[in-house]
Amino acid sequence: MNLEGTRRVMETTSHETANQYLRFGWNLINQYVVEATNDQPARVTYVLASVRRLEDTRELVVLSDPKEVNDYLNLGWKLLDKHVTTNETAQQRNETIHFVLAWQNNEPPVRPGSAPPVASELNTTFAPDDEL
Repeated sequence: MNLEGTRRVMETTSHETANQYLRFGWNLINQYVVEATNDQPARVTYVLASVRRLEDTRELVVLSDPKEVNDYLNLGWKLLDKHVTTNETAQQRNETIHFVLAWQNNEPPVRPGSAPPVASELNTTFAPDDEL
């Protein structure tokens, strides 16, 4: 199973808890047996994951400029699909690649130029303290 887009992973030995999470859309990604010890009998451990799906998409954007696509991806957008369109004339064939990006976070969508700068991008110089 592809775990890209996984928000949370949990383990439980309770089949009732596993079933409850499965009813709410979690995926069973693994299960294994923990061998018996002197203190505890053998038990099954269920590993579940909450994975983002297409249904979690809040907004879509279709872009064709690779630099702009990378700017969106750096802000947390996810690449859902890509496709090529062709415009053929008698002399040449013109193809354009389109990227379909999705915002799948609960926060309002962040776009390039609207995000606050991160600390590494701040150009602030500090004067050394003379008094320590």
